[in-house]
Amino acid sequence: MKKVFLLTIFLFTIVTISNAQSYLGYVSKQVNFRTEANTNCTVISTLQRGTALFIISKEKINGFYQVLNIETNKEGFVHSNFVQLDRALPKNEDGIFTPVGKTSSSKPVIKIHNNTSLTLTLKLNSDLYTFSPQERKTLTLTSGSYTYRASAPGVLPDYGTENMQSNYEYEWSFYVSTSRN
Repeated sequence: MKKVFLLTIFLFTIVTISNAQSYLGYVSKQVNFRTEANTNCTVISTLQRGTALFIISKEKINGFYQVLNIETNKEGFVHSNFVQLDRALPKNEDGIFTPVGKTSSSKPVIKIHNNTSLTLTLKLNSDLYTFSPQERKTLTLTSGSYTYRASAPGVLPDYGTENMQSNYEYEWSFYVSTSRN
């Protein structure tokens, strides 16, 4: 019985983490943007009222939200008392990586092109990759499920989950599209 209970908690935790909902929010009052979720850490910068934030999750750490400053594309922490949530941002259910065929490598291979004039940041699970404007890179990963977030300064991030299979090659071209809401 104890094993079933622990397994249930473990599966619930995995589902909760993989289905984390992100939000658009705004700074409600001038606030410090920090490297960690506490007031004893380094201040990255001071954010002005109205600064747009990508709130990674509504789960608070010591009363702080983990956020991405949309204007600068920097990740950090802001105390939740100074953040006004605007709306939930949809997770990309379609994914971003397109399988293009089999590869001789036993690991998944992704060919990425940053097709913009901006610096792209791609977060795959906890690994961070940076791409200069128009840069192309090839990444070799281990097979499995990856949460991703693609972001650039001044651009609303795209996020979701991808399953990368062994012996497959994938491609992705990052570009920015504009739309009116």
